[in-house]
Amino acid sequence: MNRTEQARVAQTTAIVMLIVGLSLLTVKFAFVFLLIFGAILIATLIRAAGLPFRKLGLWDSVSVLLGICVILGILGLSGWLFGSSLTEEFVNVANQLPGAYESARAWLEGLPFIDSLAQASPNWQSIMGQAVTFAFGAVGAVANIVLVTIAAIYLALDPKLYARGVTLLFPKRQTERVSRALDAAGGALHRYLLGQMVNMVVVGTLTWLGLMLIGVPSAGALGVIAGITNFIPLVGPFIGAVPGVLLAFAQDPTLGLWAGLVYFLVQQAESDVLTPIVQRYAVTIPPAVLLFAFLALGGLFGIVGVILSAPLAVVLYVLVNLLWVEDALEHRVDMAEISEMADKGG
Repeated sequence: MNRTEQARVAQTTAIVMLIVGLSLLTVKFAFVFLLIFGAILIATLIRAAGLPFRKLGLWDSVSVLLGICVILGILGLSGWLFGSSLTEEFVNVANQLPGAYESARAWLEGLPFIDSLAQASPNWQSIMGQAVTFAFGAVGAVANIVLVTIAAIYLALDPKLYARGVTLLFPKRQTERVSRALDAAGGALHRYLLGQMVNMVVVGTLTWLGLMLIGVPSAGALGVIAGITNFIPLVGPFIGAVPGVLLAFAQDPTLGLWAGLVYFLVQQAESDVLTPIVQRYAVTIPPAVLLFAFLALGGLFGIVGVILSAPLAVVLYVLVNLLWVEDALEHRVDMAEISEMADKGG
């Protein structure tokens, strides 16, 4: 083995060890990476809110601060208009949901061939209780929320500073390429989040109107739940539909069927009408890629990984295509629309 071959083997070994080390660090510091990505998501939303002001010619930092004011104003106005009624409805949902679950379970156990299936099924109430406990524990982690929010503001004020820091980790000849890929990934994430916000608002509003029309109690709170859970890929719509169907079913099984029909029609409208419109302005990820991201990140990071799997998949999909498939492997990839997002993401 000559020196050239020895150097190549040593280089390959070092790369493999580096990849393994980074993988171990990813698992070890998973929560830290989630906090960082959470800050990136919030920073993207802040810059999206400040985009109209930047288009008016205002300084970038001033636009970001005005964007923060816009977000706080929307949250404050929503709380002033709907906070009291929604709080009461959420309390009603929390109080009635356990009894509604038991009523639905008892009714199902009385059906032929369902009794054995119900006994063999896991205790979903316990699982839902653990999920709710986790959610409230996450919400109660005030220190982490404050940390992520402050980090997001710093990121939003000067994103190029931190992007330049990332490019320094790569060889100098690749700096421009990496910078372009990061800009494209940021633009793709920007458009994805805006599309998801539109989807969430539309789904929540349509669910609220539909449930209110058929007489399901606490329709406003159930609409908010449906809108928020719609952010979760694949399983989000099903999770959001469970409380409304259970509460309606506890009143009357026929009302429960009508509530299920409302959720089904809302999701059909979202997938057949709204999603195609949104996808014209956002990155379209192949369904299999999204599914694998959902499974991988869910298995690695748990519930938080499931929630963040779609935006993480968007960023990784763009970076892998631009930096690995197209650049390192030199394959031709139709990424023109993604590259354009580097200029349009804001």
